[in-house]
Amino acid sequence: MDSKPVIWSVGIQCQPEEEEKFNKWYDDVHVPMLLKGNCVTKVTRYRLADKSYHVANTTAECPNYLTIYEFENQDKFESWMNGQARAEAGEDKVETWGEKGYEVAWATRYDVINSWQG
Repeated sequence: MDSKPVIWSVGIQCQPEEEEKFNKWYDDVHVPMLLKGNCVTKVTRYRLADKSYHVANTTAECPNYLTIYEFENQDKFESWMNGQARAEAGEDKVETWGEKGYEVAWATRYDVINSWQG
């Protein structure tokens, strides 16, 4: 078993007129559903800052929300990806939102290579 932590990051673009409803649903319904099964160790949500910082030659357009799901290891992540909690949360997402309100701009897994603390 690989004991290194794994994160799943999700960039979400929400329609301005749906933000209040979206945030309430995401915080009160969606995330609690995804936490079932003891696979996810932590979930943190972020909102895009008002100020952008230019690095290198370009700055890419970013979705207005970012969610980071943290997992103890690869096995926990795979259990979650293929598990009942994620399937049920996906079904609820479709029932609640259909094809409108928000879109997942991207979602991807990152494996830790190193970490530092100050």
